[in-house]
Amino acid sequence: MRQSRTVAAALCIVLAVPALAQPGGGEVDPLSGIEFVRITHPGNAPYQSIFPTDFVNGRGGVDYEYRIGKYEVTTQQWVEFFNAAYDRADAPLPHLLPPDFWGAAGTTPNNPGRQRWMVPSGNEMRPVGDISWRMAAMYCNWLTNGKSSERAAFLSGAYDVSTFGFNGGIFTDQLVHSPGAQYWIPTWDEWLKAAHYDPNKVNGDGSTGGWWQYSNGSDTAYVYGPPSVGQANAGFTTPSPFAIPLGAYATTSPWGLYDTAGGTTEWTESVRTFVTGERFRVFDGSHWGQNAFTSGIRDRVQEWGGEYPHIPTYEHGFRIASIVPPASTCAPAGVLLGLQCARRRRPALCVDSTRRSWRACSG
Repeated sequence: MRQSRTVAAALCIVLAVPALAQPGGGEVDPLSGIEFVRITHPGNAPYQSIFPTDFVNGRGGVDYEYRIGKYEVTTQQWVEFFNAAYDRADAPLPHLLPPDFWGAAGTTPNNPGRQRWMVPSGNEMRPVGDISWRMAAMYCNWLTNGKSSERAAFLSGAYDVSTFGFNGGIFTDQLVHSPGAQYWIPTWDEWLKAAHYDPNKVNGDGSTGGWWQYSNGSDTAYVYGPPSVGQANAGFTTPSPFAIPLGAYATTSPWGLYDTAGGTTEWTESVRTFVTGERFRVFDGSHWGQNAFTSGIRDRVQEWGGEYPHIPTYEHGFRIASIVPPASTCAPAGVLLGLQCARRRRPALCVDSTRRSWRACSG
C-alpha cells in the first residue's frame, strides 16, 4: 500500500505556481491566462488617517492571501469575452454594451457565433474603458466557469445576474461575490492594500509595513504625462492617452501592479451606502484624460469615487482578483489514463480539463 501510494504520488503532474517571497513578481494563471500578483502578509494594519472623518480610515486591512491582476483588463482579454458573449444564437445577454475606448477593430460578418472583433497587432495591451460594474461581474462569472460558451456561464458563478436591478433608486445587485468564486472584482480593501500598502516600508520606530499616500510607493504625487516624461497615463490629452498600452510606465505599486494611476479608474466590489439609502459601487485611481489637478487628488489614498453599477463611461475599467491556487496540482482526468492522485489526509486539487477549474482529485 505504501509503495502504491508513493508511485501514484510520483505520477501526479505538478503545475508550477511560484510563491512570491517579495512583492513585485507575477504569475500567469493557467486557467484564465491572466498575469496575477500575489498579495501576501495577511493581517496587515489598515490605513489610519490623521483625519478621523476620512471614509478610508480602517480600510485596507486584509487577513488572507489573494491575487490581483498585474494589469487592468486588456483589449485582448475583453475581445475574447465579448466575442463569446455578445453575438449569440440563443438570446442576447443583458447588460452588455460594446466599448468605444479600447484597441479592438470590427470584423465581418457579424453573425451569431462568429468573431465580431479582432485585435490589430500592437493593440493587445491597450486598456478598456466603457465597462460597467455589471459587465465586469459577468466577466468574472465567465472566468469562474472556465470560459464556457454556455449561456449560464455568464449569468452566475461569481455574481448572480438575476439580482441585477433597481428598487426605486437603490440597486439590488448581489453585494459581494459568491463563496467559492475563483475570480471576482476586488474589494476596496483588496485594491487599497495592493495599491498603497508596502510590507517592506521601514517606519520611524524601525518596524516594517506601512502605507504610502500614493500608489507609486511614496508620499510624493505622480508626475502625469506621456511615458517619455510622466509616471501615469492621466493629466494630458496630446498625444492620445487612449493609445498608450498598459505597462508602458515603469512606475508600479509596492507589489508591482502597473497603472493603478492612469489608464482607467478601477471598479471595486465594495459599496458605499448613504443615509438616504442610496448605494454606489466604489472605484479608485485616476484615469486617462483626467486633468492633472484632479488626477493628483484622485490618487491619494484618502480619495475614492462611486457610481451606479449599470453605468459604463469611458473612464471605467477594472482588474481581476483571484484565489491563491495550491502550490501543485495533479493531472486532469483523461491526460494520464488509469493514473490516480495519491491519497492524502486532505484532498488534493486538480485541474479539470473540461471545465478548466480546480476540483478535488478522485480516488
